[in-house]
Amino acid sequence: MKALAIGLVLAFLSTVADAGSSIIGAGSHSCTAWTNRKKNAVVKGSFESWLVGFISGLNISGERDMVGGGDFDAIIAWMDQRCLTTPSDRIGIAALDLGMELARKAAKP
Repeated sequence: MKALAIGLVLAFLSTVADAGSSIIGAGSHSCTAWTNRKKNAVVKGSFESWLVGFISGLNISGERDMVGGGDFDAIIAWMDQRCLTTPSDRIGIAALDLGMELARKAAKP
């Protein structure tokens, strides 16, 4: 049953990303903006808070803990690397990819 729930979350996330659903807040900005966030403490805080809030929201929507207690630094480091690699991506789409990766790892026995 839990594997089915994780599968449904993954399917939902893929559908949202493919459908071009609206992403609001920091998630609507490009990865270039994410990479440049460190220039302003307020922007840095708001972008990072948006990301961990988004991942937390995905986490509580499933039956299984995806974040394993929530490693803030690991989540931020993942996004840093992703945005360096693909600066034209939107933060929200990258966050969906992170959520899918975490869900896949959580689904493994």
